Amino acid sequence: MKAISIAFELLLIVGGVVGASALIVAKKPDAKAILDKLVPFQALIGVLLLVMGVVFFLYIGPLAAFKAISATPLPAVANLGGCLIAVILGFVFALPQIIKMAPGQEQRAIELAEKVFPFQILLGLAAAACGAVGLLYTLGIMGIADKVGLAP
Repeated sequence: MKAISIAFELLLIVGGVVGASALIVAKKPDAKAILDKLVPFQALIGVLLLVMGVVFFLYIGPLAAFKAISATPLPAVANLGGCLIAVILGFVFALPQIIKMAPGQEQRAIELAEKVFPFQILLGLAAAACGAVGLLYTLGIMGIADKVGLAP
């Protein structure tokens, strides 16, 4: 399960970079060439985010996720937030595929995506942050301050 968790966290980071690509290009214009290589995979990243977000949320269980907040707040919030953000960002990225699978609902899906689109950069940054925190915790890098007595 650890390998799948690492894959999900890396996917969150990649999805976050794609989501925040407009901000990244605005700050560093030469990054556009690299980010343009991810655009063809945006729908695939979206579908994977959507599916893995739902699967991880169901796997950890909603009740257990909220109980974990009292034990390890930062990683637990990152996991719970990562699952929620993965579903929302995955929907936005996978919208072209969803429209193809649901004929007759195109207008409704486009309206919903237009409501979420202004928040795409914020969602992208949050996804990358949740993925990074989760990855650090899964790899055992985060929490080392507790083990060596540096935590307050």
